[in-house]
Amino acid sequence: MTDEQKAFFLDLSPNVRLRMTVAEEMRLDPQGEVFNDALHDKYILMQREAVNQQNAAAKTLVISDIGLALLLFGKNIKIPGTDFGIQDIPAANEVLTVSATFGFLTLAMAFLNSQSYQAILEQFYIRRAAKWGIDPDFIAYGNIFSQVYLKAFRRKMNNSGIDFFGPEKPYVIFYSLLVVLLCLCWLSILALHICVVAAGTWHSVSPHWLSWIFAGSIVLM
Repeated sequence: MTDEQKAFFLDLSPNVRLRMTVAEEMRLDPQGEVFNDALHDKYILMQREAVNQQNAAAKTLVISDIGLALLLFGKNIKIPGTDFGIQDIPAANEVLTVSATFGFLTLAMAFLNSQSYQAILEQFYIRRAAKWGIDPDFIAYGNIFSQVYLKAFRRKMNNSGIDFFGPEKPYVIFYSLLVVLLCLCWLSILALHICVVAAGTWHSVSPHWLSWIFAGSIVLM
């Protein structure tokens, strides 16, 4: 192995390491014979599929959490067309607890997968935007669904070049506060999910040894 081929060992997050690795791979293809428009279009399709899987997992998680919350904290709601209530279904607590937990695990994996595809795609736009010195985000937004409003809330909108219009201090304070509150809201949703699943797991615990295996599996997921 030559000096040029030696790997650098840096303390990087997986997402940053992936981005830097793709950038180096693209550097090996200066003519764009491999990382071309055809490959770019295929990555777009794969990223959209990953987002669809993410959305499906999110729907499953929300429905499971709502059902478990109704079972644990609500009244015995009757199932339409029957005389049975939710609380009358055998092992309903255990089934909904597993569904909610597995739904969260699936959502987390789907989210990481979609973010990884997005990280690869963004390297295409960085290389393309470098020719004109423009912000690659404005190229990416045409192909990748993103939370564009978060970019509008930034103190510096163009992080890779000239920022044409600088915000005044009241704007920075107000929208920084909005971003913090938004992050707290998402953390609250995560906390609510954990509380509901924890309550479902607690109600499933009994002296029988199988219940402890069940609880351990839920904690692991």
